[in-house]
Amino acid sequence: MSNIIRNCMYQGKNLFREGSLLFWSVIYPIILAVLFYAAFNGIMDSSLDDINIGIEESNEIFHVLEEMDFINVHIITENEVYEKLDNEEIDAFIDSNLNLTVDESGINQTIIKEVVEEIKQIIKLNRPIDGFEFFVSYVQGKNQEANSFVVIFYSLIAMVSTYGIYAGIETASLVQANLSNLGIRINVTPLKKQNFLIAGVIVSLLMNLFANTVLLLFINYILKIHLCSDLKHSAVFILLGNLFGVILGVFIGVSNKKSMSVKTLIAIVVTLLLSFLSGMMGPWIKIMIDKYIPLLARINPISIISNNLYRINLLGSTKSVGEGAVILLFYCIVLLFLSYIFLRRKNYDSL
Repeated sequence: MSNIIRNCMYQGKNLFREGSLLFWSVIYPIILAVLFYAAFNGIMDSSLDDINIGIEESNEIFHVLEEMDFINVHIITENEVYEKLDNEEIDAFIDSNLNLTVDESGINQTIIKEVVEEIKQIIKLNRPIDGFEFFVSYVQGKNQEANSFVVIFYSLIAMVSTYGIYAGIETASLVQANLSNLGIRINVTPLKKQNFLIAGVIVSLLMNLFANTVLLLFINYILKIHLCSDLKHSAVFILLGNLFGVILGVFIGVSNKKSMSVKTLIAIVVTLLLSFLSGMMGPWIKIMIDKYIPLLARINPISIISNNLYRINLLGSTKSVGEGAVILLFYCIVLLFLSYIFLRRKNYDSL
């Protein structure tokens, strides 16, 4: 145990000296979050403004429209209609026959058209307009808060949680004599490589968890986007994502004899591909995969993390938590076992 602690301290110092690892783990995710916020902030915060309606005071539905919170009623005459429409002072005009006059099509015009059509139906049924309760729903429903563009931020968190892959590759290189001078020293000493590897996994995990915490605090307090309402279940998937990323990095590091640059390139391709398939480049990718290749979404580790974060925090559902956690743990165990097999088989003709 003391050897593992000593190795953790050594490898912690070694990783913190790697400026590139700190940049990709801490600074780069924040840059991505800022870019996503700048690109999609307007869409995420979009809301409908009140609708401006022109109408004559003598119109029979004047008082009905006046009681609707989302409508601003402007009393005008028919002679002023086109002038008001051209100046965009009103979105539409309703005449005494309940005909609608507009100069363009849009959301506001569509909404007021539906309102007028509903009023016409009430009149045809010989029911009093003033007595009709427009805002009463006779069907009990349950709404779920949803925002398709928040998927991008959950995918970002899922991707960043696997960024321990780079520290995992660095850890694996330290126990391989063909990749580092330190690896040569370790292989000619009685130091147990498994202890050194375990210490590397622990340090890499803690370092990436620290980076994830910085990113979440930045998104929550600086960008004012509150993603984690259920911290307990969210932390489970962030932790499993970090563990998966680190062990995947170790597996990439020990499974081939390529140089460090090639192994890092493999890690970049893997994380970007999995993130792309999880919907980070746009929610339409996720929708398309869920529709045509649902199995891919269920086995993609980054999709598992992002989907569960979305369901837990936005939809309030923990239905798939157990399944997602089991699949991620299965990946970690398999990759760790394969990494151990590859590491044991490594022999060197000379050092």
